[in-house]
Amino acid sequence: MGEGSLSQDEIDALLMGAEEPAFTSAADTSGIDALSPIDKDLLADIFQFSFGMAGRNLETLLSKNVKFGNPSVDSKLSSDAASELGSGGAVTLMTNLSGPVNGRACLVISVENASKIVNLLLGGLSTGQLESSQLQTLKDTFTPIMGFVTIQIGTKLGVIINGSPLEVSMAKTPKDLILPEGKQVVKTTLNLNIEGVGVFKVHYVIAQNTADEILNIAKKGPSKQMQNSSGEININFPTGSSPYSTSPPKNMGQVGIKGVSFPSLSNASQPSGGTNLNLLMDVQMSVTVELGRTKMYIKDILGLGEGSIIELEKLAGEPVDLLVNGKLIAKGEVVVIDENFGVRVTDIVSPTERIKSESK
Repeated sequence: MGEGSLSQDEIDALLMGAEEPAFTSAADTSGIDALSPIDKDLLADIFQFSFGMAGRNLETLLSKNVKFGNPSVDSKLSSDAASELGSGGAVTLMTNLSGPVNGRACLVISVENASKIVNLLLGGLSTGQLESSQLQTLKDTFTPIMGFVTIQIGTKLGVIINGSPLEVSMAKTPKDLILPEGKQVVKTTLNLNIEGVGVFKVHYVIAQNTADEILNIAKKGPSKQMQNSSGEININFPTGSSPYSTSPPKNMGQVGIKGVSFPSLSNASQPSGGTNLNLLMDVQMSVTVELGRTKMYIKDILGLGEGSIIELEKLAGEPVDLLVNGKLIAKGEVVVIDENFGVRVTDIVSPTERIKSESK
């Protein structure tokens, strides 16, 4: 074609009413694999890290070696995912994510594999059918697992992601299967290897929009709006109403502490170091307050009900332990501020004592 002129073929096409191909928008990609190989590898790495850490919690519950591994990430239509995962029946454990990452996150397990896990939890006493009590057992078991996965995804991304209390649902057909909202979902399949039992397939499903938010943060880093600059510390109470963390009480400066007297504390030494220490000031760590521990047989746990009393190893009046990333750093007393729990630090564990406790 010469400059400023059309070829005969182009003229013929115009006369025949040929139309230029329309540009494809993001909304028109339904049914198309919306993830590049790099995106899939990045998501696989994030979920491998998150479920790998959460597997340690499941090890404690089952008293067996547990490993989540070999994540495989796919993007597909929600209807196709439902047909694939709901065939033969499936159980969905779901939580709603909020914060920098939003949307429903679902852990989907086939009814057959869920029954095997419940049977293991109940010491072989399961009937093989998933009734309401068995589903409740599965929910109670995976509540800390899903909560930890949510926390670890945030840790990997450098942001705080909140998760709602876990819900459980069983679907007998693909039509009844509950998945994240939207036409397109991202399904990550992991192998759950339980010592002496076998390998199970579990599927972590999120909406395509949720996956895009994760990828955006992973590639660009958290924005200033996403970072928590208030300096708040999330304290986890095992008996609290939230499965993950409790928020600090509102209007804290306007309330008093009920009926608790405290000994005078010596002046705490100020941290030393130059400006290099300031680089770590915005790093967030998990802080846990532990009232006490005990061990129980599964038959005793199954016998728990409203009004049951669990005796802890600690004596009444002993200070509670304050742990950072699982390491004991201080002891304190529980106080009540309005309707919220709090902890008054009364003793800082010395480095020598910390080393001794870790070596035991």
